[in-house]
Amino acid sequence: MSHRSLFLMTSQLETPPSNALERSYERDIVERVWQGAQVIPGNDPAVWRKDERGAWIHRMAYRNRNTEFGWDIADNTHTQRSFGMAALRPMQWQNYAEFLVASRSSVVTADGLRNSRKLI
Repeated sequence: MSHRSLFLMTSQLETPPSNALERSYERDIVERVWQGAQVIPGNDPAVWRKDERGAWIHRMAYRNRNTEFGWDIADNTHTQRSFGMAALRPMQWQNYAEFLVASRSSVVTADGLRNSRKLI
């Protein structure tokens, strides 16, 4: 099964953010953050990449929590003005949720073409 098939089976595009209080970013910022995700040979980098924890993310699944390939922008400093773009990182949505609560008991990472939770 291809990534495309998996994504189409698990996604509902144009899903609104799950938390209305989360910060919104302009499209050019989202694209620049996407460019910081890991490129994986054999996959179209405009569509598929991995976050810093090794989880697959899909470009069109930004802020979509109805798919395992959804992602968000993690702000390491909680203040973009002070540290700019360097503080912003693309992160698979479950990893992002764990990042927000500073839980480091598990991470979501790639297991072949799927994502799975691994205890750390």
